[in-house]
Amino acid sequence: MKRHLTVFWISPLRGQMRRLHLRWQTLLLGFVILCVGIGLGIGGVLWYQSRMKRELFTTMARIEEMRKNLLVLEAQKKEQEARLEHLTKEAENVLNELNNLRELEQRVRELMEKSLQSQLKRLGVTLSLSTSEVQTCIPLHRFLAGLFLAPQEGAGGPELAAFIPLPQALLPPVTPQDLTTRALEDTLIWLRGEILLRRKAFEEILDLAQKKDRVLEVVPSRWPTWGRVSSNYGWRRDPFTGCRAWHTGVDIAAPPGRSVVAAAEGRVVFTGWNGNYGKCIIIRHDFGFETVYGHLSKILVNVGDRVKKAQKIGEVGNTGRSTGPHLHYEVRRYGKVVNPWPHLP
Repeated sequence: MKRHLTVFWISPLRGQMRRLHLRWQTLLLGFVILCVGIGLGIGGVLWYQSRMKRELFTTMARIEEMRKNLLVLEAQKKEQEARLEHLTKEAENVLNELNNLRELEQRVRELMEKSLQSQLKRLGVTLSLSTSEVQTCIPLHRFLAGLFLAPQEGAGGPELAAFIPLPQALLPPVTPQDLTTRALEDTLIWLRGEILLRRKAFEEILDLAQKKDRVLEVVPSRWPTWGRVSSNYGWRRDPFTGCRAWHTGVDIAAPPGRSVVAAAEGRVVFTGWNGNYGKCIIIRHDFGFETVYGHLSKILVNVGDRVKKAQKIGEVGNTGRSTGPHLHYEVRRYGKVVNPWPHLP
């Protein structure tokens, strides 16, 4: 039995025949190597295809995740845009309310000053008020008209030919959301300043109200007792002589023992018998005022005492030059007798 394979080969060019002897072992080894190579090739192709499929699936999954994230970002962007728009409208509403509040504050200030000056004028007091209108630090229309525009308070700078623009790559991109955010930030800065100014304005109004209350406390502005006015201030017929005489105060007829109170806050400068006034109290107030309470039956304060407005200081009596129980109430300004009626509400 032959253990080899003879292969004859004829050259087409020279016409020569050649013979090649191949062993069966060599053929078998070659066949095995060929099969192994084909198997490895097919396996490699299948492995590569599998790998490509896995990478393709991974890439598709990433793309799908990125698409979902993009949708979420788009939704968040729309939500932020809506929120920015809402905040912008709210900021405009707050600015309008602040503007209305500023106008209201000015009207209240004017009314209070007018009321106080009217009362002071009626009482004969001249008082300089320190309050004044507080203006806004930046005009409202710069905000309500749209984006914040800084006030043009200066001038200068290089000419156009000297301007060297920066490369576009160095300039950060500006989006509409950035512009809206900047506008809101500027608005908030202005609001903080405006709130401080409004606080100062209302503190001044409060100070004005306190001044008004304080003035009404230290200036005679109430009845010292209640009863019937039996004799007015000015010229009258003297009840003792029947002759025409000048009366320096107002006589208030009241039963003996009725309470007499201070017409304003002040310091007691006199108590005791005072000639025709009988038992008398004199209280010195601010702005040069003094009040006199005569014909008392009882004195309840001492010289040097600091009395409050409406504090009981004595009782109605019939002492001194008097035809019956009553209170003689007199108002003086810098030592001169004045008409008490403007000080009687």
